[in-house]
Amino acid sequence: MYLTLADILLATSILQSLVLAAFLLLPETFRLTSNRLLAAGVLTFAAGLGEVFLYSTGLALEHPNLAYVGTLIGLLQASLLYLYAKSLMYRDFQLVPGHAIHTLLFWVVTAIFVVEYYLQPGEVKLQILMSRDHPGVITSPLLAAAIHLVVLGYLWATIRELSCFGTTIRQLFSNTENKQLAWLRTLLIGYACVWTVSLLYCLSAHVFKSSASVQWVSAIGAVTGFLFINYLILHALRQPVIFSGLSAEEARLAQSNDDDPAETIGGIASLMLHRLEAHMSETKPYLDANLSVEQLARQLDVPARELSRTINRGLEKNFFEFVSDYRIAEARRRLQAAGTSTTILQVMYDSGFNSKSVFNTAFKRATGMTPSAYRASCWNHDRPETFPPRRSTM
Repeated sequence: MYLTLADILLATSILQSLVLAAFLLLPETFRLTSNRLLAAGVLTFAAGLGEVFLYSTGLALEHPNLAYVGTLIGLLQASLLYLYAKSLMYRDFQLVPGHAIHTLLFWVVTAIFVVEYYLQPGEVKLQILMSRDHPGVITSPLLAAAIHLVVLGYLWATIRELSCFGTTIRQLFSNTENKQLAWLRTLLIGYACVWTVSLLYCLSAHVFKSSASVQWVSAIGAVTGFLFINYLILHALRQPVIFSGLSAEEARLAQSNDDDPAETIGGIASLMLHRLEAHMSETKPYLDANLSVEQLARQLDVPARELSRTINRGLEKNFFEFVSDYRIAEARRRLQAAGTSTTILQVMYDSGFNSKSVFNTAFKRATGMTPSAYRASCWNHDRPETFPPRRSTM
């Protein structure tokens, strides 16, 4: 059997997926719900790549009973990614019997394939396989479109959940680095684009019959699979170590801000604002890079919910923006007073930031200049104007 470069890439991605799943199923990693869901998702991804591999190498024709198995198992992919995202966002997330609803697409399509393909004689199976131009493409364009739309719906819902989660994180923490799951959102957006292209390809397979499409589909599947699994390996394994998700109390605290109607703050809240501003100016808790709304509430001896609501309603800012404003003011003071031996990176850390990209973005939004340009403008303003020495007339 002759293997193309695309086949080798597919086989490599499948092997990587299986190794990653095996690692996630080890006793020390299996205890995390997120790892169990990720392992299941990776296995379904490997099954989908296996379908493309069987088709590309011609093995599906030699073993027709294996055809479409990868496609069917791959139908669980999007729902598992949705549940995996939930398990990363919320520390107390647990699988419950009700989550079985997310397997509905798999069972419905499997029943259709059992009747229309697997119960058919061997000769009919071969005819079906030889008549298709793409791996996993079935005879009904309506069913193919429905499958793609359900998968895209799951991906869109997951991306939306991650975006809302990013907003929630900014209400609770002053340091959102590695908490917003931006890497997973990026991965899912890319994956949604691939499924959109797949939908168009799948529909076109019923209109245009081209033998050249075989190589293209295999190549695209190989490259996509390789990028997906390696991107996942780079980020997924360290995510639970960096951030284990919101606790139940933190989730309720963030939810309380959304549930409360927009209203003007009363006298008690106004007093809390004055006390808060005095505490921020005198004690400078914002210099702690990992300051959270709960920590600040304990310092002020007030309920975290009331403090969060006061910041949101009274200042019309989330907690991240509130603390960032103080850090930017601190950075500006330090840049104005810093000598030539003080680096901007040192000023950044001393002001409470621990991410260069976040610091630069916030600073430019507040001042209209980068930190280096701001420091240069301060130096030019303070330095007396000098002129080139005049030439001697003698």
